[in-house]
Amino acid sequence: MKIIAICGSARTGNTEFVLKRILTEAEKHGLATDLILLKDKRIEYCNGCLTCELTKSCNVRDDMQMIYSKLDDCDTIIFGSPTYFDNVTGLMKNFIDRLLPLFSDKKLSGKKLYTVAIGEELKSVNYSVTGYLEHIGGEFGLNLSGDMSLIAKGSRDIENDNEKIAQIDQFTQNIFI
Repeated sequence: MKIIAICGSARTGNTEFVLKRILTEAEKHGLATDLILLKDKRIEYCNGCLTCELTKSCNVRDDMQMIYSKLDDCDTIIFGSPTYFDNVTGLMKNFIDRLLPLFSDKKLSGKKLYTVAIGEELKSVNYSVTGYLEHIGGEFGLNLSGDMSLIAKGSRDIENDNEKIAQIDQFTQNIFI
């Protein structure tokens, strides 16, 4: 089994910490993992040309070609995003827009999806970010397998909170069942 985690945070902080913790535990169980930090990738905007509907590939050449390949080869996907103005970050939204070639070709259908959402207010995190990511996953035919919402404001709040770390570890165990 191979797990790919997509981090939509623009900073090194809570979302990246949570995803790294999940993947480290997965590696201890012998699983192959990959963390994609969108902040470190060159991903252009979707230009709306819809060429991908005909060709099943994107004509924009950037780091998405590598990401498409990794998504194609994995069994499980984890989308992680902090909450920015009651939604996913711009990085995550741009990434999702660029998934259109995989939607057109149904390449993600049947893979497991887990979501990780972090923000200041549980209502915004659960409704806006988790709801959006799960909706997108459903549109792509992903099997919605679990979600985790955490409250945090400062960039290191979660890694300094033993209760939240225990919550992450419990969530992680569900991935291996």
